[in-house]
Amino acid sequence: MASEFFIAADVSPGMLVRLSRIRQGLRQRDLAQKAGVTQAEVSAMERGRYIIPAARRRILEALDLAGEESHG
Repeated sequence: MASEFFIAADVSPGMLVRLSRIRQGLRQRDLAQKAGVTQAEVSAMERGRYIIPAARRRILEALDLAGEESHG
């Protein structure tokens, strides 16, 4: 378990989203549907591109990472 925290501390917010999505067994398309955003927005966030704050928040909430919003 400690290694998971170590990894999370050393990755970008986009990579954290990607790792969380994969860990939950979701494709970008699945996450987009769950979050109510487009697949392109999920992809952009994972690549560190700008997306509107509302979409960012929905993605983080869908992955139960809402507390990560202030980190990037």
